[in-house]
Amino acid sequence: MTAAIEVPLAALRAERRARSRVFWSYGAIIGFALFTLLLVLAHGGSLLNFAFPLLATTLAGALFTYRRSTYVAFTWWIWLFSPEVRRLVDFQTRFHTISPVMLAPLLVTSFALIAIMRRPRILIHRSILPFSLIAFVTFLAFTVGVFTSGPLPSFYEWGTWLEPLFFGIFLIADSDLARENRQALLGAAVIGLLVVAGYGVYQFFRLPPWDAAWLNNAKLTSEGAAFAEQVRIFGPLNDSGSFAAVIASSLVFVFVSRGSLRIAAGALRFPALALCGERQYWGAWAIATLFTAWRIGGKARLRIISIGVVVAAIAVPILSVGPIATLVTHRFASISNIQNDSSAHGRALLYESFFVTAVSQPIGNGFGSLGVAAKLTTGQNVDFDSGILELPFIFGWVGGLIFLWAIVQISLRILANYLRLRDPVTIAASGLFFAMLAVLLFGQVFQGPEGMIIWTAAALALSTPAAAQRKAKFASA
Repeated sequence: MTAAIEVPLAALRAERRARSRVFWSYGAIIGFALFTLLLVLAHGGSLLNFAFPLLATTLAGALFTYRRSTYVAFTWWIWLFSPEVRRLVDFQTRFHTISPVMLAPLLVTSFALIAIMRRPRILIHRSILPFSLIAFVTFLAFTVGVFTSGPLPSFYEWGTWLEPLFFGIFLIADSDLARENRQALLGAAVIGLLVVAGYGVYQFFRLPPWDAAWLNNAKLTSEGAAFAEQVRIFGPLNDSGSFAAVIASSLVFVFVSRGSLRIAAGALRFPALALCGERQYWGAWAIATLFTAWRIGGKARLRIISIGVVVAAIAVPILSVGPIATLVTHRFASISNIQNDSSAHGRALLYESFFVTAVSQPIGNGFGSLGVAAKLTTGQNVDFDSGILELPFIFGWVGGLIFLWAIVQISLRILANYLRLRDPVTIAASGLFFAMLAVLLFGQVFQGPEGMIIWTAAALALSTPAAAQRKAKFASA
């Protein structure tokens, strides 16, 4: 009789401890956010420039030890909001070409990397090996980049490729907490990213001066004019492409998450996705949604359709009036009138002129020669507007082929799960992974926030709650 009473009491104590950990871990994140906000309001940009990455890294280490699933959500939020903190710091001080604030995402994510490196045998496990090959290829690109572009830009770009990849590996290997990590990521998608969409819509109508200063100082002419109702919104991220990737991915997970906020989140993100003007992510969202709706059956499919109808009923009137309607109509018209689309023509010419040059380089140019990292050496962003062409340019055709083989292997495993399982999150994550691969035609998706999206999607597609059965295999690695 005593033993029968002790079992429920032990379970009750465990539940209370778990709730306490949730309360204190998320309370610490709220405290960190409030402290950051207070420093901004107090015009403490100079202090925040160094305090933000230091405090973010300290908090990440504590969360990783105290409650790993909260660390997962916090890592996502740091990638989303660090660019906005950087702009506020720059606005209060001066424009920093190299900003300490932007080290925060890399430093926070490094705990996932360290966790994997402490168990290196995981990297040769059959299910992880394709990811490990990609990591090896990035190391080669870093080595080449040190000689071609210098150590600093090469190392920084390597971090933006490697750490999102290892974050995905960490989620797969952390099979005993697959369910908790999944819930944390869905919570970040529905609740936290609601702020991203809301700020983006506000940005269109009332462009804050620090965001306008960023557009001018960074010379981001592709984002439109630095004036309200004339800008392609980018929210708290660095550019409209990253913003669109975040909004499109979170919209996919809105359909398979629970809670009343998902309706408001979906209705707000539709205008946000339209206002950024990134047509490739309109298509990516459509692909991921079709993947999800086609495979999910029964009540889950009915729920997706119902949510879609309600969200559309709220969002369509918003998209049909004023300057929003003008921007959306213009971007849709360019899809149907492809002959007059200068970006499409430019991309076609780029493929024709660069293909021979790209495949003739066996080892590539390495990291530091493209994107934000190139700014550290040339003072300007250098982009191909095509992720497919960037791969042989960076990795050479040898590394590019290894990279491609690994992606094919990962894709086949995800496709097998997609066709075999009926789990809604697995299905949505699989659709998002393949949708992001389609975006590779138009830009890079394996680094920075886009890298976090595609590798997180891969991890969610592969590390289902049933994957806990593989815990013994990983534990013995």
